[in-house]
Amino acid sequence: MNHSRTETPPRAAAADAGLLRETLTESAYAITPSRPPLAAVERAGRRIRRRRRAVVAGAGCGLLLVPLTVLALRGTDSDTDRAMPPATSAAASPSVAAGKVRVVTPGERVAVGTGTKLWLAPDGLYWKRPDLPVQSQNITDGNIAVNQPGVEMRTYGEKTGALLFGTFHGKGEAARVRIETADGDIEGTALTLAGSRGWGAWYTALKSSSTSQGPFDGGARRVTVYDATGGVIAQTDFPR
Repeated sequence: MNHSRTETPPRAAAADAGLLRETLTESAYAITPSRPPLAAVERAGRRIRRRRRAVVAGAGCGLLLVPLTVLALRGTDSDTDRAMPPATSAAASPSVAAGKVRVVTPGERVAVGTGTKLWLAPDGLYWKRPDLPVQSQNITDGNIAVNQPGVEMRTYGEKTGALLFGTFHGKGEAARVRIETADGDIEGTALTLAGSRGWGAWYTALKSSSTSQGPFDGGARRVTVYDATGGVIAQTDFPR
């Protein structure tokens, strides 16, 4: 049995395709699109912008904190350097105030006030006042018991002040002289010869606060000579 198949002519196929496109186009125009969710899109946009601003701000703060941290660390190092105490000599006792010591050469004259000059020689102390000849106090002639610690004192008083000075002898190297007076303690100056041990001279000049018409003698009661560790080399009490 013979079966015959009917084929669609090309023109008919093209016409069907065109009709289908027209039908789909009309259907598409007939559809009404829904309204876009503009409010939701706007909210999402605001969230994104806020996140971006937060990220940028955080990055900026981080950049600012880095130099601040470096400066803080540098400042800490500098403060530490400034806080370090300066080096001090271990020879001085913290409980003893620093005194004045002057090392002189034999015959070197030192002006000490009231027109008086003192100088040392290998045999003792010499001094000269404007109105008097040269005077001296010998350390080696046996008149002073240098084998026992002690202090000698002389006073030249005027209405406006007084000069106190003398010799001392004892074991050690002088570093400070303290003079105790009726008005309080004062510091003196020690004079020594280079290389000399066991004796020297001392002096201090005082101003009078009294209205008395007589000469002012300073009112010294005790003179003490200390070494660098605060040990007493020589001390003498002077009765008043």
